[in-house]
Amino acid sequence: MVAIEALYQKYLTTQSVTTDTRHLAPGALFFAIRGPHFNGNAFAAEALAKGARYVVIDDPTYRISSPAYILVKDSLATLLQLARYHRSQYWADFPVVAITGSYGKTTTKELIYTTLRTTYRAVATKGNLNTPIGVALTLLSMQPDTQIAVVEMGATQLGDIALCCKIASPTHGLITAIGAAHLEGFGNITGVMQGKGELYDYLYLTDGTIFLNTADPLLSTMSKRFTKPITYPQPNDFAPLALAGQEPYLRYKSAEGGVFTTHLLGKAHISNIAAALCVAKYFKVASAAAHQAIQGYIPNNQRMQLVIKGSNQLIIDSYNASPASVQAALDTLVQLKVGYRVVILGDMADLGNETAVWHDQIVQQLCAPHYDRVLLCGPFFTLAAQKQPNTKIECFPDKAALADYLGRHTYQGSGILLKAAHGMAIHTLVEQLK
Repeated sequence: MVAIEALYQKYLTTQSVTTDTRHLAPGALFFAIRGPHFNGNAFAAEALAKGARYVVIDDPTYRISSPAYILVKDSLATLLQLARYHRSQYWADFPVVAITGSYGKTTTKELIYTTLRTTYRAVATKGNLNTPIGVALTLLSMQPDTQIAVVEMGATQLGDIALCCKIASPTHGLITAIGAAHLEGFGNITGVMQGKGELYDYLYLTDGTIFLNTADPLLSTMSKRFTKPITYPQPNDFAPLALAGQEPYLRYKSAEGGVFTTHLLGKAHISNIAAALCVAKYFKVASAAAHQAIQGYIPNNQRMQLVIKGSNQLIIDSYNASPASVQAALDTLVQLKVGYRVVILGDMADLGNETAVWHDQIVQQLCAPHYDRVLLCGPFFTLAAQKQPNTKIECFPDKAALADYLGRHTYQGSGILLKAAHGMAIHTLVEQLK
């Protein structure tokens, strides 16, 4: 078995670190991680064939007599240990900004990274790779000239954020929001607060700095022990910001009075923008550069994307589907200047014992006159709709049945929302819309 110091010397000779042979660049260090439905050790030979310099495995039966194979007791534990060791090579107050929250964290992370990179050599979590593995890979992407890191941390149960903090040793942190998400693991909103609050716990114990949304009562309560939080977005805060409009893209008004237009849909993004500008101001990014970066940011990965197809305006938001994100998407649909509104909505996931309650609540809202046609997909929404019959609501057992329906119907001059939990990949239905 190799010592972490020896492995680190090998890591320094590689070009990147990965756990996925599908995204492997020549000269990479490949970690064979085991999952519930796969054994990464089985891909070690493929990784080397694709140009990996070393492969870290934890099953000796896959080892071939070659110095490129590095056998360890546990590949995942070794990856996390290596990332933590790499982090320790930077000074203690090297700025690592950690971001978590029930929703908004990926967009907030992207906006923060976009503003900081105007001034610093920065690294950030790629996409939504916010598990401990993702945190480790983000840290291991830090180069000798890196000046700041932005690390997204996700959690589905207690202890997840604490582990991420142990790996990353963040110096600064931000919780975007607390809401009903991952209730299967957290149990209830109190569990969510405790789980996300592990970031505050770590920063409090290490004299770290938090960025605080003072307009959020839950976050204000959770942060009371911090004497000098860096605040946004209210008038007397460190970084005030105001909503200026949405036609349909969000416009905001800065503290200096300037009004800026973004490529973001939905007023919920005002908090994400305010957080990014607060962090940018704290790290002394020039105001003009920060605003220009925010204006230039264009969301992707099916996060509140506006797509024009024929005469229709499509809002595609299929990254996740928590009650708060569904509410934000529905509010945004209402803002579109269209004559007809269609809601295509798939089941929300990971709500535990509160699954039925939240689906019932959403269906009740969909009965309002703002929405002209409602197409619901999945067993949870179907059951909720049966309790509240409405002629404008139609239910489908699965995506295939919904796709067949869309292929036989045509919409013109309509605003159409497509939203569901990520696993449903509801954005693929765009092809069926005519």
